[in-house]
Amino acid sequence: MVDLFLTWLPLVLSVISFVICIYLLKLKMNEKGNLNAELSELREEISTSSQKVDSLKKQFTEFRTASINLGQTVNDLGTQSQELAERLNELEMVDTDSKLYSRASKMVQLGADVTELMEECELPKAEAELMMSLKGKLAGKQTIPPLSDEEDIVR
Repeated sequence: MVDLFLTWLPLVLSVISFVICIYLLKLKMNEKGNLNAELSELREEISTSSQKVDSLKKQFTEFRTASINLGQTVNDLGTQSQELAERLNELEMVDTDSKLYSRASKMVQLGADVTELMEECELPKAEAELMMSLKGKLAGKQTIPPLSDEEDIVR
């Protein structure tokens, strides 16, 4: 019996090792299948990530272009603001003269004389006299002479 056992032992061991090898091979194939599935998922994630990167690159380019355009617009607005400030200063200078004449006109209406106009409004004597004369003519105290003879108007 021991002889029989020893005769069959190598065959039994061979079958057992064959079964173990097949089992291990099957495990490795399952592992390979799992790795292939994971690899496939990773490839999909890479593809999705690549598409997102491309999309973000396009958005970045659009933002950069918009930023450049915004910078140019701000620069243009700054230039316009400077020009407007200069024009405002010019107008204020012109308006200062206008304010003096408005003030002088009010002073004439309140009864100021030529010297007061000259001193308060810094007007030359001729202008102060002209304002006094215009006040009298507009009030009807003095007559306004015609610009030309009636004969010139008829012609």
